[in-house]
Amino acid sequence: MADENKKQEYVWPVELRENKITERTDDYTASVKTFSDTKSLEYIAKEIVRERTEYREDTILSIMKLVEEKIRHVLYSGYPVMTENVRFSPTITGSFDSHGEVLDDKGMKCGVNVTVNQIVKDGLAGVKLYIDSVQELGGAKIDRVKDLTTGKTDGTVTPGGMVEVTGSKIKCLNEDGSGIGHFRLYNESESAEEVKVLGVNDPSKIIFIFPTGLLAGNYRLEIETYFSNTSTMLKNPRTLVCPVTLKVE
Repeated sequence: MADENKKQEYVWPVELRENKITERTDDYTASVKTFSDTKSLEYIAKEIVRERTEYREDTILSIMKLVEEKIRHVLYSGYPVMTENVRFSPTITGSFDSHGEVLDDKGMKCGVNVTVNQIVKDGLAGVKLYIDSVQELGGAKIDRVKDLTTGKTDGTVTPGGMVEVTGSKIKCLNEDGSGIGHFRLYNESESAEEVKVLGVNDPSKIIFIFPTGLLAGNYRLEIETYFSNTSTMLKNPRTLVCPVTLKVE
């Protein structure tokens, strides 16, 4: 398995976007255009069957789910787990005194750190990029995110509370001008949570309820919209990336 990365060439389709954080006019950031298409265990099982027809899809899927479940239970028991791709390490956040009493108001939380192993790092070193498109933002940008429950503007948000996003040309619309376009929150694993209801959807302000049930951690807010200042929608969608990382504690 160690030489598997030498058998196939991988190319990522990339979209370049203006970097509004810097003052340079020739500075662009890159994002992989396929990152919103998250693949499931069912997809992986189908791919294995397609490549190796002697295996049954339902058998593969059943075994994969058993492995996933067993990994969870081992983690819940406090042990790190090493797979070929990643290492899972149990973590604890919070401050304690010598008797184990929690010292701060945030309390104690159990979590898991995930780090990729060398086999994945070696494979990623050989990935090539294909510049599929360049997106000019035309003055569109997200300026600020404000948690209306706490008033904080540092990215900290309250699950179930209202969040206000302000900026320029941020109205979230579909290709036909109807609302809404795509308003997504990406976690650190690039898994997307789609926000389907916006309380306010204006060119300079959007207000939405931050979803409940999301795990603690960092999230990237992206708005995909066809909105323009004219009556004609954009031919291609514009994607705005929030410059502030949203944090669920």
